Amino acid sequence: MRVTMYKMKTDMKKICNYLLPVLLSLCVVSCDNDDEEVVRMNQQDPVVTVTEISPVNGYVDTNFTIMGTNFGVVADDVEVYLGSTKLELIACEDQQLTVRVPDGASAGNISVVVYGQRVDTQLQYDVLGVPGVTAISPVYGFVGDVIAFAGHDLGVSSAYYKVLFAGKTETALLTDEPTNEGFSVKVPDGAQSGAITLTIMEKPVNVPTQFTVLQHATLDKLSATQGFAGSEVTIGGAHLNPELLADAELSGVKVLFKQGKNEPVEAELVGEPTNEAVTIKVPATLVAGTYQIAVSTSFETIEKTLDYTVLPMPEVTGLSVAAGYINAEVIISGKNFGDKAEDIQVKFGETACEAVTLNKDGHIVVNVPKGTPTGENAIILTVLGMSIDMGAHATFEVWETPEIVSVETPYVYPYGTLVKEGEEITFIGHGFGTNKDAVTVTFEGVTAPVEINSITSTTIAVNVPVGFTGGRVTMKFDGIDEPVLSDALAPLPEDGDITSYVILNSVQPFKGYGFEGAGREWDREGLHDWEKTDIKNAGGLQYPGSKTERDPNGVIALHQWGQKNNLNGKLWQKTRLPKGTYRFELDGISVGVSSGYVNATFVVCEGTSAENIPNYTNGNWNTGQAGVKGEVLMGKDHPNTKETVEVMLDKDTDLVLGFVIWANNTVWATFTSVTVHLVK
Repeated sequence: MRVTMYKMKTDMKKICNYLLPVLLSLCVVSCDNDDEEVVRMNQQDPVVTVTEISPVNGYVDTNFTIMGTNFGVVADDVEVYLGSTKLELIACEDQQLTVRVPDGASAGNISVVVYGQRVDTQLQYDVLGVPGVTAISPVYGFVGDVIAFAGHDLGVSSAYYKVLFAGKTETALLTDEPTNEGFSVKVPDGAQSGAITLTIMEKPVNVPTQFTVLQHATLDKLSATQGFAGSEVTIGGAHLNPELLADAELSGVKVLFKQGKNEPVEAELVGEPTNEAVTIKVPATLVAGTYQIAVSTSFETIEKTLDYTVLPMPEVTGLSVAAGYINAEVIISGKNFGDKAEDIQVKFGETACEAVTLNKDGHIVVNVPKGTPTGENAIILTVLGMSIDMGAHATFEVWETPEIVSVETPYVYPYGTLVKEGEEITFIGHGFGTNKDAVTVTFEGVTAPVEINSITSTTIAVNVPVGFTGGRVTMKFDGIDEPVLSDALAPLPEDGDITSYVILNSVQPFKGYGFEGAGREWDREGLHDWEKTDIKNAGGLQYPGSKTERDPNGVIALHQWGQKNNLNGKLWQKTRLPKGTYRFELDGISVGVSSGYVNATFVVCEGTSAENIPNYTNGNWNTGQAGVKGEVLMGKDHPNTKETVEVMLDKDTDLVLGFVIWANNTVWATFTSVTVHLVK
């Protein structure tokens, strides 16, 4: 017979209590250098195994043997079951159990329990002379499918049968009168996956296998409705690859591309299908055209199909130039690139081009991106996620090029670099040379070049000219055709409001999914760009007002009406500020209570995560905690609609800013803006 091993880790404490005398008798004894006796013991987790039963069938009141390991010798700690029927344990040895078949038992699988831990096996013992079910086929099905039960001694009238599927209290109907070897039933409406309970002549009969009730599969949509032969696409749906409660040989999911009378082409699966999605590779042999994607599961063919268009494969025919400096314009000529530049990605080596455009002839236009290494670089072209063969035009040589890497000013913020008219700024990069006369520096919007204060191979210092209102700086080097451009710079606002350069989405109108009318109070995606940690605020973006009129600009909301125990919930962002003095302002403050309690604190502290933000202690906020640079405490009926807090930094500092809420029940805490101002 085929032997299958079933293993289980047993409770270590109980095992050790029992096996200690045995282990002591089996320990290794040796002597050290002083002739002292030393005992060495190796402790391992005992593992129970069930390997065989003999015989595999017999009558009531007969014995059979179960072989395995680590059963122990204490009969009170061992139980054996045949299906759901507990067997009488006649003898217990560490590698062998002897059990007796009691009255009322029927065919079933053997289970062994040692020290409360259960080992379920597929080893089956058949009780002769009484009704017994040894198999059901199939072990899955839809409502209305016919399921066959095989066994012996089953040939009694169907009137004496009761077959209950999981979730049902009424018996399933037999399709015909039972024979001695079997009977069949239909899966009833409302049946659920699980064990099937069978009684014949009011006596329970084990069913050896659980049954899976299937749901009909459906198709929803494709991750992309068009692409190239060889590309990947994901099919979304439901019940595409359900897990079964019992092992079964399945044909698996199959996906076909169909087109008219042509022979369908099967697609290769990518990874293991899930119940909700199947990822495939579009067959490489398909020609351009529209196809219908048809899906078959292991259990049915889905009637609905999804349309997919195979596009003509892009073809590269040339490059406008094969060598040049950083920022040089390169035109990749060819055909079938499509009409959407956003579907195209171009890399020079590992460096991606920031902007990709298509000219009037449909050719791809890019500039060699900053950061591309000097020398030969592979050109990597991707269209709609598909890597396109560049053929004989696969490399580009980058010449040693002056490059601006960064700009040093006192006003470098996470989301922009600011400059002040008349102040000196320094451009950092490489390849600048040391000759002022060989370089021309021009600020966007200002006609006259500026005077260079100093120059090294890696730095150029200039003063910001009068009239600069923002934009890029252009450097023109003698002997190099392509100008060198900086990233965009912006003038320091006269009122010191640097909010948009320091934090995101902190003033009205707030960004989320978007206002959808008075019928929806909370944004479905929540407040963008803010992190939420243990906070019950429905995503943090509320449109206040009534069911007939709401403010589409939204407010920052720290609590959703009626939520319980919103304790130490946090809504926060991280930023970095240079040395200086800053003023943080809260506006549109509204904190109140209908029933319950509410406290809220706006805090600015050193750090990079929510863990750096202090907590309330039983509803109390301790001011001046470690790392806190500024804080505003607010509670029920807070009197002010506007608050400010000044923060002084003596060095460049990573900061976390945001809100901490301590609230319960029907309360609110909302704000219309959080702004940051440079004081000095």
